[in-house]
Amino acid sequence: MLERMLHYGNVLGRITPALALSASLALPGMAVAQEAPRHGGKVTINVHGEAPNFDPLASTEFGVHSRLGLALNRLIEWKTGPDIAYGQFVPKPALAESWEVSEDGLKYTFHLRPDVVWQDIAPVAGRPFVAADVVATYEAIRKGGVQKGQLAAVDTITAPDDHTVVMTMKRPNVVLLQALAHQNMWILPREAFDGGYDRNTVVIGTGPWILTQNEAGVATRYVRNPKYFGKSDAGEQLPYLDEVEILPIKDLNARIMAFRSGQIDIWFGPLNLTQMEGLKQAVPDMKDIQTVANTQSELYLNPTFKPFSDLRVRQAINLAIDRQGLGEVVRGGGGIGGVVGAALVAQTLPQEERIALYGTPDHEKAKALLAEAGFADGLTFELTVLNYGEEFVREAEWIQQDLAEIGVKAEIKMVDMVAGQALGKEGNFQGMFLMMSPFAEANEYFTTHFLKEGNRNYTGIDDPKLVEMIREQQGIADPAARQQKVWEIQRYIYQNIQNPLPIWAAVLLHPAQARVEGWHPMLTQGFPSLPEVWVTK
Repeated sequence: MLERMLHYGNVLGRITPALALSASLALPGMAVAQEAPRHGGKVTINVHGEAPNFDPLASTEFGVHSRLGLALNRLIEWKTGPDIAYGQFVPKPALAESWEVSEDGLKYTFHLRPDVVWQDIAPVAGRPFVAADVVATYEAIRKGGVQKGQLAAVDTITAPDDHTVVMTMKRPNVVLLQALAHQNMWILPREAFDGGYDRNTVVIGTGPWILTQNEAGVATRYVRNPKYFGKSDAGEQLPYLDEVEILPIKDLNARIMAFRSGQIDIWFGPLNLTQMEGLKQAVPDMKDIQTVANTQSELYLNPTFKPFSDLRVRQAINLAIDRQGLGEVVRGGGGIGGVVGAALVAQTLPQEERIALYGTPDHEKAKALLAEAGFADGLTFELTVLNYGEEFVREAEWIQQDLAEIGVKAEIKMVDMVAGQALGKEGNFQGMFLMMSPFAEANEYFTTHFLKEGNRNYTGIDDPKLVEMIREQQGIADPAARQQKVWEIQRYIYQNIQNPLPIWAAVLLHPAQARVEGWHPMLTQGFPSLPEVWVTK
């Protein structure tokens, strides 16, 4: 441990121990503004990826959905504000102004806002928003959208009139509201699906801004939608900003220089604590906003590789890893991983329990488990590491050294993200270290990682009891009872599955210029709090 601390040099000087195990952070940059909000002005945001197209059904890429969120709305959205934690879901009426659920949980009735019109772009040309738009969007998603899993429990979708949508369920599913508020569940006009226009290139929404220009490699530009329906809690017309510009600056150093010069107002994307300190020195009045990331690093152990088919070996690997040391030295803070990530504070296991299960290394017990499994002399495996950047690679190296302490040799093989994900889907790896996708609900973790058809079930988990438990939690209407079942599932996975192994959720940094007020980052894409952002000059 000491050798590794020295290896990372002055990283220890930047450690903020109070952050190392915190699930959510409230920092000075998130203080409520003293001045009253005012209309006008412009902010510029960097999104370090292009939008290959604007079809929300075609991909989950952040470059697409981050841009779409300024122009589009969902049926239900996330409440934002200083009193809402980064990973906390509080449903907020959006295109649906209210809803009811039948006693048996099998029928959801949504009442749509009557005052919404589409943006005045041909061929939709500012017509009223109606229930047929919702039905057309959701049916297209169910037919072939990348987000179709969000509607897997839905049986029928109907529109009894222009302002009512009724969904009947195959089975009770208490996460439907969360699913409809998912970051990819934008509502489009029905013309997007009947050949009226090309949704790959044209964006027509009901949202706070109108996309006016998208020049690849230069900027995506928006102007205020004068007919947006949104109001602040005080009843003021939203959005406050007249213009928003998104810059696709991919090079990290170029992004840093752009923020330091004031070209970027709101930072989006990777940034480590060293870089943050440099920004604070260059821009001393900037807002320092930090949260625990809604992603975490994960270690997959492929059971088709004989040693990893034995639960005891997977348990030994888990016991070898000093996650708290990794988090403090490599990341400088964050939250210890869990089956459900640390950012979802109401659904992940309590912090002290996650520490007990994943943050208490025991090398002697690990060696004993290896010996019981027939590997007293250790073992060697190839560890495929997806290249998510320098600090992620350091995490892999830290794990490599921890495993060496129990006689397990991990031979690191670096691959790019696309190649690594392909290897995962093919099951063509022995061990794989990657960054989990951002999720906003425990059910997403369970269905993607532990159901046979899950798109992140890279190790082929097929446990009938676990499947039954996952289905059961989907139908528990009482929040406290469901929380207990969600915790029970995570404990079962720890005791019986141990795959993938959760590692660490890093600190996520969201600096903003001093002139920006009302900025509250949320884990959903599309900048949900941006309509309430305003600038002082």
